Amino acid sequence: KCHFKHVLSRRTAAHLLPLSAFVGSPSIAAVVMAELVVAVPPLLRADQAEQRYNEAVQAAVEKCAADTAGRTCFICMDGAAAEGLVRGCACRGGAGYAHLSCLARGAQVAVERSADGLGFERWHKCGLCEQRYHGDVKCALGWACWKTYVGRPETDEVRVHAMAFLGNGLSAAKYHDEALSVKEALLSTYRRVGAPEGHMLGQMGEIATSYHMLGRFETSNRLYRDVYSGRLRLDGEGHEETLLAATNYATALLALGRYEEGKSLLRKTIPASQRTLGESNEITLGLRCNYALALYEDPDATLDDLSEAVTTLEDARRIARRVFGGTHPHTTGIDGALQNARAALRALSSKATEDACSRLREEIARLKAENAELRGEQMDTDEDEEAEDSMEDVA
Repeated sequence: KCHFKHVLSRRTAAHLLPLSAFVGSPSIAAVVMAELVVAVPPLLRADQAEQRYNEAVQAAVEKCAADTAGRTCFICMDGAAAEGLVRGCACRGGAGYAHLSCLARGAQVAVERSADGLGFERWHKCGLCEQRYHGDVKCALGWACWKTYVGRPETDEVRVHAMAFLGNGLSAAKYHDEALSVKEALLSTYRRVGAPEGHMLGQMGEIATSYHMLGRFETSNRLYRDVYSGRLRLDGEGHEETLLAATNYATALLALGRYEEGKSLLRKTIPASQRTLGESNEITLGLRCNYALALYEDPDATLDDLSEAVTTLEDARRIARRVFGGTHPHTTGIDGALQNARAALRALSSKATEDACSRLREEIARLKAENAELRGEQMDTDEDEEAEDSMEDVA
């Protein structure tokens, strides 16, 4: 499956305003799941943060071990530290290797120095390649972030961002049950303080993602549909958040086998994303990859559909390799989808050839039968003519 089929999480809320600014403002309870009040899950307790962080760092270091052997941290320039190195972004060659603790310290400093909240991006985005972290590295950074800010008040802006980032990090490392509990806890926080509609919609989308990854497709589809409708009304069809909501809604439709609905949505949305975000943006890539999936996974796909899917994925792979590199999950996911699309095209082409050959054999057999019948009729005619000639001779 293409990596984008597994749903692009919305950007970590680095751009959000502090929740304290919205206490008492109208919420969208009609859109949000009714009266969702979630107890704080045990994994979010402050006394759990250090242990969970250490476990996540160990997992990330082990996952990156083959790639980081003999490398040096680009931040502290120490390659002999006991912690071990990681690299979980889009850096290539010898760039991007670092200790998790060095990345965390750099992000913390960026937040402290930032007056507009944009410094939080350093928690989830590499300062070298400017692409987001993924997989176990993102999960470990999520725990580092939560450990850093868990002691702040519930409505503190940075603490809220940290909880959101932790939920996304757990999803990135495929801890979907834990991710769901964190995301529901954050939505409950939003409800308690009367957060604005954009916050609510974003967090509903995150919860839908976890339901989707847990195989609860009907539930995720309903949530994604509501989020997409809300985004259309709130932001308009060309807004980045609306386009991301469309990507996820299409993903849910495909998971339920509703291919025509998915293709209709994607055909309408892809041009808007190309105009607004550009061909190289990951949301645009996600939309195009989902469209290719809708084409080649459809049981009623034609040869033209499969050829279009292959062409679309070949172009998407070219862009992904240039932007993210060959080993990034986006790129490897597209590679896998392209292999599947090509295999489907070969299979249908072979079947079409076999069917054509079978029809040709049937036609040849039919013609032979007709010829034989005609020869038989001709022989009967010749015999009749000979009999008539013989009778005339006798006469």
